[in-house]
Amino acid sequence: MNYIHLSNALSTAELQGRMKSSKDISEHTRWHALYLISAFKQTAQQVADNLAISKETVNKWVHNYNYYGEQSIYSHQRGGRRTAFLSWKEEEDLLAELLNQAEQGLIVIVKALKQEIEKRLDRTLSKDYAYDLLHRHGWRKVSPRPRHPKQDLAAQEEYKKTPGVTGNRQAEF
Repeated sequence: MNYIHLSNALSTAELQGRMKSSKDISEHTRWHALYLISAFKQTAQQVADNLAISKETVNKWVHNYNYYGEQSIYSHQRGGRRTAFLSWKEEEDLLAELLNQAEQGLIVIVKALKQEIEKRLDRTLSKDYAYDLLHRHGWRKVSPRPRHPKQDLAAQEEYKKTPGVTGNRQAEF
């Protein structure tokens, strides 16, 4: 069995204290792994089995702790747009053009938006990127109204009462 060595080891009590005072579950799990290694001399596989994580993750946490110190254990929020093809400003400019078209009464279609983005980037993208772009900027699906605003409900009801009559002709049976 390969036991893991903590070179920047805090005492077992200090590790336990850090584990109890951690601010979120991921930080708690990292401190817990180090605590199990320090207090019970467990292998990476034993720690992984106890915490339901992979052995490689335990080894990575121990390596980072030994190399970078305890700052590597504290949770770092990932967040951000790491796979953005257009900058926020470029997306806003593109949507401003679409807004002008929409205000003129044209319907904004995702397929056309996707083609415009692909033309600007000179590469193909999935339709999801266009949908995500609209969602990021607060756009929502608005469908055309289901009925005409000047419709005459009384005339429609009267028409329904005369079955088989279309215009000036009677339906042939």
